[in-house]
Amino acid sequence: MSDRPTKSPTDDHGGALQPVVLLPEAVLVNGGSDGLLSGAAIRVDAGRIAELGDPAHVLEACPGVAVLRLAGCLVMPGLVNAHQHGRGLTALQQGTRDDFLELVIAARITDKAQDCAPLVGLACAEMLRSGVTCTVQANMTFGGEYESEIRAMLRTYDQAGIRATVCVGAQDRGDIVYPHEDQPAFLASLSHETRRLLRARRQRPYAGDGPATVALMDRLLADYGNHPRIKLLYGPAGPQWLSDEFFKCLVDAAGKQGVAFHLHCLETRAQRAALDRIYPQGVLRHLDGLGVLSPRSSLAHCVYMSSEDMDVAKEREITIVHNPGSNLRLHNGVAPVARFMQKGIRVAIGTDNRALEEGEDLLKEIRLAQALARSSEWHGPAPPSATDLLAMATVNGARAASVEGEVGTLEVGMKADLIAISLDRVRGPYLHRDVPVLEAVMARADGRDVRLTMVEGRVLFRDGTVLSIDDAGLRERTRRSAEQSRRKLAAGERRLAQELRHRLTEHYRKMTPGEPGDT
Repeated sequence: MSDRPTKSPTDDHGGALQPVVLLPEAVLVNGGSDGLLSGAAIRVDAGRIAELGDPAHVLEACPGVAVLRLAGCLVMPGLVNAHQHGRGLTALQQGTRDDFLELVIAARITDKAQDCAPLVGLACAEMLRSGVTCTVQANMTFGGEYESEIRAMLRTYDQAGIRATVCVGAQDRGDIVYPHEDQPAFLASLSHETRRLLRARRQRPYAGDGPATVALMDRLLADYGNHPRIKLLYGPAGPQWLSDEFFKCLVDAAGKQGVAFHLHCLETRAQRAALDRIYPQGVLRHLDGLGVLSPRSSLAHCVYMSSEDMDVAKEREITIVHNPGSNLRLHNGVAPVARFMQKGIRVAIGTDNRALEEGEDLLKEIRLAQALARSSEWHGPAPPSATDLLAMATVNGARAASVEGEVGTLEVGMKADLIAISLDRVRGPYLHRDVPVLEAVMARADGRDVRLTMVEGRVLFRDGTVLSIDDAGLRERTRRSAEQSRRKLAAGERRLAQELRHRLTEHYRKMTPGEPGDT
């Protein structure tokens, strides 16, 4: 099975992109005090930033060049959504309410397979509208044959034009409950009918075992290893879901293949309790011993990291990807982001396709992250500043996506992944002269203010319209995919699903005794 990825950069007709000069009100080169340039022009050529400077000089040096006038706009590095799953419809839109993660996962046994391409495409469209130029798609399966699915996902990202780092998933244990060692007793506690339902619905996760997963990665790298906008990572579901033998197999292969790791870790209170039992010496210390952790590794969520875990994260220079809205909606609580930063741990940000306000607006999630990091203690760690927030959404996300040094700042030679944000609503009728533009943007801007999204020199969104995607057709395909995947549960199946939910609740309550508020 082989794909033919699109070459880049191209225009809408498949030809080579012509140079273009952007003329905004201001350019945010980076988050430093010297990062804002007023009245500067940006010349983009061959998908990269070729020149940055005085508009008259830039235009004189390149007569006849196409010009994009962006009056009243700030041009800044494109945003990086460093953790999402390619789900263009929210959980609520598909009839799933917010709940504990373990119960949300269990409810999927009643789902039918979905056509993943329109769902991934819709996620791309929503991200482009909100100024996201690069994303990490974590492990995800939509219920079909996994290699066909992941190739459909890759083709969709390629066609949408967004920069995407896609994870190849892996799992070999804990598919019903964790720790895996508790699974036989848990299954024995269920009724015969519920066990039969689980047997009928359980599928081999992802590609299968370690060698099969490595072989899949080899095939994907053969087709996408040199793609200008697509990267691949190993994305084990999480340490409680993967055996040491599987991890070792992936680690050995990753070094030869030149790919890194992105996985969920310590997302829920139940995961913390399970991992304390599985790895009493500490889960991050154990992962480090297996060779999983390195400066190229990223861990999502990390709500329940201990001080010792944080020390390992700092030592290995990993990136933590914060998902503030998702953590709240899935009953996880608040990750200690201010402590991460106090320790010098790099932090990126993602929506997890479960942002607080339903959508892919990363600018709103950035603000939520800052608010949640504000301590009530006078001696508590400082919350992220506007500069920190920008780094979370750009350069730190680029590290998580394995594209550091290519995107994340606007410098000559970097790939032209950038966005234009209107300052009209940001300023409003009045903005005090002492408030820096970056601070105002981080505090007030959201996806509504994005006027242009460019990836590698190609304009993919402008003034309300996604240019790389047939939006109306995509929405109809998404609706059909969701409708076809709906399955009315028989009364007996609904009762069995309720039994499973009840038993899972009992299991995880026993695992997590002594929580605040327990009586």
